[in-house]
Amino acid sequence: MILSVFEIELGEYADIVYRSLCPELEDTPSLRSGVTLELKGSMIKLSVEANDVASLRAALNTWLRLVNIAHDMAKM
Repeated sequence: MILSVFEIELGEYADIVYRSLCPELEDTPSLRSGVTLELKGSMIKLSVEANDVASLRAALNTWLRLVNIAHDMAKM
């Protein structure tokens, strides 16, 4: 398994982004990767684990895009 961990500083929007993304954890589109999300004060910790590099890249693209969209929407 390959693991990638990101700690993303979101300031005052961390809780909103975290709560927005939690439902996505329940519906995993792939059995080749897994994701955990933790709220750590003004940061979220995103951990993505996958069987291979292609699956890791796909999962990271999805989740980093979701974080970015949720953050952009929270700022509106």
